[in-house]
Amino acid sequence: MEKVSPKKLLSAQIIDLIRYSLHTMQYGYLVLTVQDGCVIKMERTEKFIFSSKNKTGYIVRDVPAGQHAFQSRILAQLQGLMYGQLIIRIEDGKVEQIEKTEKRRINEQEGILGDGI
Repeated sequence: MEKVSPKKLLSAQIIDLIRYSLHTMQYGYLVLTVQDGCVIKMERTEKFIFSSKNKTGYIVRDVPAGQHAFQSRILAQLQGLMYGQLIIRIEDGKVEQIEKTEKRRINEQEGILGDGI
């Protein structure tokens, strides 16, 4: 298996989008789709929760210049992922869960002689 360099995996623009979303989202999901070892799509689903407890209204957050605390963990999870998704759940402005779904490509020849799946 070919080793994918972090530079090939994520461009600076993708890293900035991830960092921005981690800093600004209050509730929601980030879904990073990986194909051939490269992030090809990022979906951002943001939820807005309205309750009588929150009297201050919607909070607009500034994006700090530095890295988010979970950014290095997310990049580590993406490392080595050839096909699949990384789903990041954000609850109350904090990363609550990181879910990794990995898909593996199986050659047509595998399994013919009882090996593989």
